[in-house]
Amino acid sequence: MGELIRYRYNTMADQSPNGEWHWRVISERNGEHEEVLAKMLIVRVPSFSKDDLMPVAGRKFHMACHGRFYLEDGIAIIDDDASGD
Repeated sequence: MGELIRYRYNTMADQSPNGEWHWRVISERNGEHEEVLAKMLIVRVPSFSKDDLMPVAGRKFHMACHGRFYLEDGIAIIDDDASGD
């Protein structure tokens, strides 16, 4: 099924370098959250809405999906985990 990945618009994008980091992508592995910023977002799997009580940030509303997440040149890509990597 792949890892749970959440994403939402970065409301502080204007404060990021060149104001171009528009997306927050949060992956979850073994109960730990890792958040990265991305310039663009490509989602190639079905998604659903989710509200979460996030550590430090409090209640947030996300789009979420299961898959494989990677970053290429500032572009966040979420695709199917069928490869088994």
